[in-house]
Amino acid sequence: MSEIRALLLTDVVDSTKMSEKLGDQAMAEVWIQHDRVARDLLPIWHGREIDKTDGMLLLFERADDAVRYAYAYHQALDTLPVPLKARAGLHVGPVILRENSAEDVLRGAKPLEVEGLAKPTAARIMSVAGAGQTLLSAEARAALPDSELLVESRGHWMMKGVSEPLELFEVAVDATQFCALTDGEKVYRVIRNGERWLPVKEIPNNLPQQLSNFVGREQELRDIKDLLGSARLVTLLGMGGLGKTRLSLQAAAELMHRFPDGVWFLDLAPITDPALALSEAAQVLGVREEPDCSLLQSVCAHLKHLRVLMIFDNCEHLIKPAAALAHAIVRAAPHVRLAASSREALNIPGERAYPIMPLKLPPAGASLATLMASPAVRLFVDRAQAHKASFELDEAQAPAVAELVARLEGIPLALELAAARVRALSVAEINRRLDDRYKLLTGGSRVLQERQQTLRALVDWSYDMLPEIERSLLQRLAVFRGGFDLEACEAVCGSEPMAPEDVLDLLTALIEKSLVMRIDGADESRYKMLETIRDYALEKLIDCGAAAQFGAAHCMYFFELSKQGRNGMRGPKQGEWLNRLEAEHDNLRAALGLAMADQGSVDPVVAVKLAVALQGFWILRGHASEGRAALQTMLQLPAVLASDMVHGFALYVDGCLAWSQSDHAAALAHLATCLELRRKLGKPEETAATLSTLAVARLSCGDADGAYEAALESLALFRDCAYRVGETTALLQLGQIETYLGHWPQAQENLQNALKLARQIKHPETEAEAELALAQLGFYQADMASAEAALARSLKICLSAGDRRGAANALGWQGKLDVLADRLPLARSRLAEALAAFNAFDMREQLLAGLEDHAALALRSNQASRAIALAAAAEQLRHKAGLPLPEHAKLLWQALREQLSAACQEEQSFQSAWQAGQGWDTAEALRQALALSLTAGQIHH
Repeated sequence: MSEIRALLLTDVVDSTKMSEKLGDQAMAEVWIQHDRVARDLLPIWHGREIDKTDGMLLLFERADDAVRYAYAYHQALDTLPVPLKARAGLHVGPVILRENSAEDVLRGAKPLEVEGLAKPTAARIMSVAGAGQTLLSAEARAALPDSELLVESRGHWMMKGVSEPLELFEVAVDATQFCALTDGEKVYRVIRNGERWLPVKEIPNNLPQQLSNFVGREQELRDIKDLLGSARLVTLLGMGGLGKTRLSLQAAAELMHRFPDGVWFLDLAPITDPALALSEAAQVLGVREEPDCSLLQSVCAHLKHLRVLMIFDNCEHLIKPAAALAHAIVRAAPHVRLAASSREALNIPGERAYPIMPLKLPPAGASLATLMASPAVRLFVDRAQAHKASFELDEAQAPAVAELVARLEGIPLALELAAARVRALSVAEINRRLDDRYKLLTGGSRVLQERQQTLRALVDWSYDMLPEIERSLLQRLAVFRGGFDLEACEAVCGSEPMAPEDVLDLLTALIEKSLVMRIDGADESRYKMLETIRDYALEKLIDCGAAAQFGAAHCMYFFELSKQGRNGMRGPKQGEWLNRLEAEHDNLRAALGLAMADQGSVDPVVAVKLAVALQGFWILRGHASEGRAALQTMLQLPAVLASDMVHGFALYVDGCLAWSQSDHAAALAHLATCLELRRKLGKPEETAATLSTLAVARLSCGDADGAYEAALESLALFRDCAYRVGETTALLQLGQIETYLGHWPQAQENLQNALKLARQIKHPETEAEAELALAQLGFYQADMASAEAALARSLKICLSAGDRRGAANALGWQGKLDVLADRLPLARSRLAEALAAFNAFDMREQLLAGLEDHAALALRSNQASRAIALAAAAEQLRHKAGLPLPEHAKLLWQALREQLSAACQEEQSFQSAWQAGQGWDTAEALRQALALSLTAGQIHH
């Protein structure tokens, strides 16, 4: 008697090849691991194993249980020590279940036999599936309840032994997982054409056979196929080398079943005479010119009633004739669809443009699994294996491959050319030679067009077709780094032979030709070139002798912008300016680099002026190390040393940056020399600024009296100069010094005055610092309620103003209070986030305080050994850094040590943990501290 059941058949892909590679013994272990995970999942989804070979025949009561089992099975195979890929086919239908006798089972028979057509049907369905795919019959699809799973038809398939075609469906949880199917030995796709089923492989076409795998672009492929379902013309836009041709060919191959009258590929690249474009199209279609009828009319008449897909490839150099032909076909033949590839749109009615971007790159520091999920990495590995079968992406190769795909910006052609080099070079060697990428990336397939065989030839192809004025703008844009906005472009590039008002139209033309990319932001657009194009354009700019002129224009523009940013950060728009300077960081670096190069095009003094303007940005956004490195170079320049004023500014900025990183010895040395120079020059405001920074540096070294003296003098000088920003800073510092000394009333008064003035002049940085200092004062006075309120205000101001450094400080102190209040989950989250920020911003003093707070957290979390080790590490690292604790903080630290000793019942255990912690470096102490946290995020804007 038959029963309706769901039969799932699985098969591990390429198992024979893997067995040959690994050997029988190793492969046996792989099968043990496979069978274990496959069987462990069966009880969860109510399945039963019927048979096993290189996969399994499984029986389920419900189709949705079978589908969910298949999804979990695919995921489990990915996580095995030797990852596997399997295909799966599911059919729901009548089966006859026959139990074998106990005697036969003892002789090796299966306990249960499944008879009927359902079993071979499931096998046929499974045979069509690719690696990682699960396919369903129409009956299985109908048996699935509505759920979050995605199901998509894969058309009708003729199967050996089955009289009528079966419609197959693919199931997935993510649309990007869907993949096209290919004909097999016993199955092939068919479409209904009139009264008969037509094999798709018999549809007339001239598509070039693709000899390499189609890798990545899953979402783009899906989008283009969807667009061709409604739009008459879809144009793939992008610069050469991005894979537009391959993408259009793949879409055509997968859409062939929709066009029973033919799919035709028209390659326009070899055609140089515009008049020949129509002739080539007619020849591809097999159309001859008729009497009393133009060739265009003949083509349109031929296509009028046909269901055809045409691909116009490489239209950029024949835009007008290609557009005219496409327009005529669209008007005359309603069932024809056109797919074009070009650097710029054809601009005819009904066209849908689809920009093609470089392949997505993996994030920095990505794991091996994340790398393998990156389309750019997958393409490189696939092509590298085609040239060198033994090439594998493993943990050792991963960093070099990640660097390579990033440097090649995910450009498919560049990746393919680089992959060809693995025959003779390691990936690390390719990276070392990439400085001259155009020379290295040669030697593509000999059958490709000459312009596609080398990266340089391909860019030449695009460049040579530009009008002279557009070439000129492209060259000038090479001075920008990391993108630019329209205002910068007009200011830097808008000189003879173009005016600033001409720049927008010319820039638009370059965007339309896919040589410049527009990046839409929340408020305004930015523009950038791929580094490959920028390198080429810069070479052309140097060749024409204009690099110095436009490099200097770029430098001076961003010098002016940095000054605007410095002034803007002193007011309520601090956050906006920090974000803008961050967006222009690469350009600011380039400007600074040119000025420091002292090559004559820019006065090197501009480098110091840039550093002065960028000081606040460097500190608030965690770029102090970068700034200090630049200052070291500036302090060697003769032009800087020749001027006491300029020398003083360089020393001052360097001192401020050193203090921000808790390098107080360097800060004191630079600031002392700076103060001497500025007193000699008689510059009261600059002298006051130096004294102000000297005060906090002295305080950090434990010299409270020297700090108080410097702060008092700076306050008087700032008031004499009527410089209110300096005045509020000096008041803040006096309050911090008095807090250090334990003079609570005086500290409260000065901090409140600093806060009041900061609010009056709308200076968010000092306002947030004053709130933080008031919170610290409340903490030392055991007024936790006022401390928490002040910390909340400080954090809110910092986040609103984009002050990540200040936000980290507030968050760290909030975590400290959370520990005392036993809010341990919140403490873990806040302290970890703050500690990660302190480390990223090189805030040494705060980082050590964060480690001390984590020791207290570990103690409250009943992890006494870790707490003791963290305390020992913090104490040792603080001693090495020369960063003493204030007196009231020493009392708190001593109390924590006593608690740690009490928590460890055996003195020997305490000493063992303490000695272990003393041996930790900063990296290990950080790792141990962050292991306490439930989550470790980053400070957000």
